Amino acid sequence: MLSLDMKTIVFSYLANSTVCLLVLFLLWRQSRKRFDGIGFWVLDYLFQTAGLALIVLRGSIHEWLSVVVANTLIVGGALLGYIGLERFVGKRSSQVRNILVLGAFVTIHAYFAFVQPNLAARNLNLSLGLLILCGQCAWLLLYGVEPGMRSLTRLVGVVFGLYSLLSVVRIVESLVGPNPGTDFFRSGAFDRSVLLSYQVLFLLLTYSLVLMVNKRLLGDIKIQEEKFAKAFRHSPNAITLTRLFDGTIMEVNEGFSKITGYEYGEAIGKTTVDLHLWNSERDRLSAVEELAKTGRIQDRELQLRKKSGEIVTGLLSAEVFRMNHREFILSSLTDISDRKRAEAEREEHIRELRQAMARVKQLSGLLPICASCKKIRDDQGYWTQIEAYIRDRSEAEFSHGICPECAKKLYPEISGRVLSKGTTDDRGQ
Repeated sequence: MLSLDMKTIVFSYLANSTVCLLVLFLLWRQSRKRFDGIGFWVLDYLFQTAGLALIVLRGSIHEWLSVVVANTLIVGGALLGYIGLERFVGKRSSQVRNILVLGAFVTIHAYFAFVQPNLAARNLNLSLGLLILCGQCAWLLLYGVEPGMRSLTRLVGVVFGLYSLLSVVRIVESLVGPNPGTDFFRSGAFDRSVLLSYQVLFLLLTYSLVLMVNKRLLGDIKIQEEKFAKAFRHSPNAITLTRLFDGTIMEVNEGFSKITGYEYGEAIGKTTVDLHLWNSERDRLSAVEELAKTGRIQDRELQLRKKSGEIVTGLLSAEVFRMNHREFILSSLTDISDRKRAEAEREEHIRELRQAMARVKQLSGLLPICASCKKIRDDQGYWTQIEAYIRDRSEAEFSHGICPECAKKLYPEISGRVLSKGTTDDRGQ
């Protein structure tokens, strides 16, 4: 394996990096709306691939591009990868120190490329830059994240730990090993082994990143399923899951049992027709037709029959969806029987109040009354006794008697005796 020349190794590294870039891009398209930071990983891989492409072209392009820009892209990509990891785990921090590290790296690399050409110094500089950034990635994923997330990030953290370890080994070799000369493509067996190791770690990093995202995706799906299950089971509405093609009930919740009176075992495997839930066959056929036409029903008022025979008024919402290559109906019924009764009572009260107000209005306004006999002229022009007029237009009833003044006038011979007796009785009381 070590008999391969350096240019062949770099070219194979470039090919693998291109494939890994495509994998990360597809991962980003799949999960970009769910998780933050994956876009920075794609930029990292893009920078790494571009840097390797410039290194492959060394000798055909200016050394500024193939040496300084190429290695700057590799280190800069590592910085973008670290930013992406921070965003993915929700641990953002200031990158001022890392930007200063990148600036120092570019300056040192340019110096040992053009002012005092030294391949060993450049290797040392590159290894130090990668050690600083990969070490931060390893610490973040192994210790910096929340304890509950470490099982998710551990493998990626270990890979970055191996990157850091390999960088340390290369730093030591750069300090104590033989001079590799000035031609990168004529590097010795050690440098070829290091580059092959970086290539293997790059593939392992890609695998571990994809695995980490998929594990988190599965974890989020599991959480969503648990939330849905809790909402399904404990909703006060009657929720049912039925097969579309035959209407068989596959699942019901506690609200269904409370509203309809049918227990779980009584409903599963049956249809709403078997349970005689529909109070009106017309309502059932209309609901089936609308589901077939639009795939959903929204807040349709209808009446259902409970197990006891009692009629329940409800609002039905339903939607057709696909699961495991089959179509199902998820429906929810809200019991509004109490609300409808309250509305009916309120309407009755309003009706009675309107009737009372109408009667009051009939006795309002100017009343044409005779100054002598006190009869009242009605709307048709007839003169009516005042007590008859009021009785016909209100709930008042009359009882007749004679007041003291009229008694003196009409019955003078007995009015005094009656009035005197009434006064004595009053005092005796």
